[in-house]
Amino acid sequence: MIEGLAVGRIAHYTLSEGDVPKRPSAVGTDVPAIVVAVWDKESGCANLQVFMDGTNSTGDVTASNMYWATSRKFSEAPTPGCWHWPERV
Repeated sequence: MIEGLAVGRIAHYTLSEGDVPKRPSAVGTDVPAIVVAVWDKESGCANLQVFMDGTNSTGDVTASNMYWATSRKFSEAPTPGCWHWPERV
């Protein structure tokens, strides 16, 4: 069970190749996200609203600064296409 997983929590989402096809250099970059739906608390499967850094993330001037990442799994460590809790600072 993923402790603390709930709608409204802030997470980090690690960009995958499919998320940023015009900016391969952004793959593996962590960006902020908000959990908007929880599908499975055991695996951490959730929908996220991801906040992109404009063309720095997407490489596309016509792309939205928001990205809808659906049914994404939790990973303890940053893994492309997955979300994780922000590191403590």
